[in-house]
Amino acid sequence: MVKLSSRTTDLLKDDIISVIYENQLNPLLTIEIANELRRDKEFTKKLLFELKEKGILDEIKKNNKGKGYIKRSRWIIKQEILNTFKNEI
Repeated sequence: MVKLSSRTTDLLKDDIISVIYENQLNPLLTIEIANELRRDKEFTKKLLFELKEKGILDEIKKNNKGKGYIKRSRWIIKQEILNTFKNEI
């Protein structure tokens, strides 16, 4: 596996945030984000968890009916981040 520079991973994280922001009304599955970035699911999942640790994203582990997912997660941008972004514009 090729080692990516920190600059490249930062750019990929920016792309992840852009993809999720464009679909903010519909939380996206990890695989949907990976397909959009044309990256493998495990690498994308690693980047998503890094963004979650930074407090940018929220992970949704339940469907609309409240039943928990076993193997998948949906991702959204935290409301505080969205409000900050909208106030900047």
